[in-house]
Amino acid sequence: MSSSLKIVFIGGLTNGKIVYDYLDSNRYVNIPLVVTYPDDTDKPRHIEFPDSKSIYKTGSVSEYTEKIKEIDPDFIFVAGWSELLSEELINIPERGTIGFHPSKLPHDRGRSVLAWQIEEGYTETALTMFYYNELPDCGDIIAQEKISVQANDYINDILNKVDDATYNLMRAYFPLLREGKAPRKKQKLAEGNFRRLRDETNSKIYWDRNSEEIFNKIRAISKPYPGAITETENGNKIKIWKAEISDFPYGHDLKPGRKVAELYDGKLIFKTRDGFLTVTEYEQC
Repeated sequence: MSSSLKIVFIGGLTNGKIVYDYLDSNRYVNIPLVVTYPDDTDKPRHIEFPDSKSIYKTGSVSEYTEKIKEIDPDFIFVAGWSELLSEELINIPERGTIGFHPSKLPHDRGRSVLAWQIEEGYTETALTMFYYNELPDCGDIIAQEKISVQANDYINDILNKVDDATYNLMRAYFPLLREGKAPRKKQKLAEGNFRRLRDETNSKIYWDRNSEEIFNKIRAISKPYPGAITETENGNKIKIWKAEISDFPYGHDLKPGRKVAELYDGKLIFKTRDGFLTVTEYEQC
């Protein structure tokens, strides 16, 4: 198949830009329309797209449904876009709407999945390339690439790995999609689970948990996410970006959450349920 494909791209962030750049550099692709976030978005890891008559910067793609219908694309590709798409929009392209989700679908469908996975101590996840359907993250699977989660990986490290996996999946499977030969496997939804969107209540540190649990929470919501928050005994709130599980020669009888020491280099040592945590990077709230 040598004719050019019309592809509408919807997305932003670093992984979205990877998908867009791959498509834009492909000689078999024509991208007549791009929908992305406004330049002033507060989305972490957003990359601005240049101003162009074919690039629409908005918080909602639904207002461009009719324009996309007029284009009549072969595919819609979606990456780095959190808004749910309408069934009407999803069904516009004859050959499908293609998206990405950072989990081993059908497991961990839904929102904030990488943060939940890190907080719960996952050692491996995946990036799934799939066909959209009317239910979020429930469409047929094209392919999955495994992503390792090391014990000291923070959320930004995993997001970088997601970017790498995004490129790998595009390189391996876009040619098959173009030729109509891509795999297509239905999800066994009953075997999976769904994650809710995290909010500010999930940022609070509970020091009566063990050190590993607290460390995992800090890793899960470190930069570029909001950060884990605690309140010291003097009432000051701090946002913790990095920490390490540690030991300390005294303070074992203290109540969890007490600041045991402040070291000469500014590091803070807190008592946990089963030991100590050294806070190595933080800021006042």
